[in-house]
Amino acid sequence: MINRYADRMLIYVGAYTSTGGGIRCYEQDPSTGVLTEAHPPTTAVDPSFLAWDAARANLYAVSESTGGVEAFARSDHGLLTSLGQQWTGGTDPCHLVVDPTGRFLVTANYGTGSVSVHPIEADGSLGERRDLVEHGGSGPDAERQEGPHAHMIAYRPSGGSFYVTDLGTDQIHEYALSPDGAILPVRTIPAEAGSGPRHVAIHPTTGIVYVSAELDSSVLIYRPQGDGLTLTGKIAATAELPAERNYPSHIECSADGRFVYVGNRGADCVTVFEVTPDGLTPVIDVPAGGRWPRHFAVIGDFFYVANQYSGTVTAGRIDPATGVPDDLVVVAEVAEASCVLAG
Repeated sequence: MINRYADRMLIYVGAYTSTGGGIRCYEQDPSTGVLTEAHPPTTAVDPSFLAWDAARANLYAVSESTGGVEAFARSDHGLLTSLGQQWTGGTDPCHLVVDPTGRFLVTANYGTGSVSVHPIEADGSLGERRDLVEHGGSGPDAERQEGPHAHMIAYRPSGGSFYVTDLGTDQIHEYALSPDGAILPVRTIPAEAGSGPRHVAIHPTTGIVYVSAELDSSVLIYRPQGDGLTLTGKIAATAELPAERNYPSHIECSADGRFVYVGNRGADCVTVFEVTPDGLTPVIDVPAGGRWPRHFAVIGDFFYVANQYSGTVTAGRIDPATGVPDDLVVVAEVAEASCVLAG
């Protein structure tokens, strides 16, 4: 089979589906970053976050409103075909990742504050849930922290264990998986009370962990000490004081480790930080080009942002010297866009 996209990047966009549809696949124009629809959207329900297996042969998506996770096989042309869905045992699954062995899918369930594990079969489909761990506790924000809310899973670079942020209890849990997929507690790392840890970025060489704190609009900085993490710094999530309440979303390190990027909902910008020996130095707030930047991805030379409330994906070319993207302009219209993933 001839892959007509072999010399072009495909980009997949997850979205909520109350006004739109499924997972969308786009072909990237490498000179402008503009996205052209390559295939009709899938029929997935609320696939708000997406993840590949290591070979990018199979795609996995949460189904946030149904409490499920769905597997897709990808053809040589980039077309996705559903391999079926499994239930997580929790509510509002919002993030998922394939473990480094490729044998298990690990999912964070926001509503019930739990973590679930499904085996991945030889054909890429998902088996019945192998394990489920439920968090307990609450936080000082009565509206947002009435109970646990697991939000993101991030494997350590060594691959031996993974972190799970819990926005509702101001904690970061570290777990490992047994050979048969059982969840093994390693340790619990505290975050500042009321901070609401959401997403994690791990520096590619130092192992420093940066956490976007949704409820107090900050970035928490943890340094590895022994086998654990110690909170050693905190900085505002925006370079300038926002005019309205701000809710940081995704956080990511540049591949070379020189910069950290933070999406900010409310301020509706992406903030660029320079990594320094002492922590992070804010560089600039780049307008997101849309409303409520829920997620972003660095794909080749371009910075792509999924703007949920404006229903757009925006993009700008990154200056390799400064790490700052050009003005972020609309490159695709996607209702309730929530996740951008390189194909």
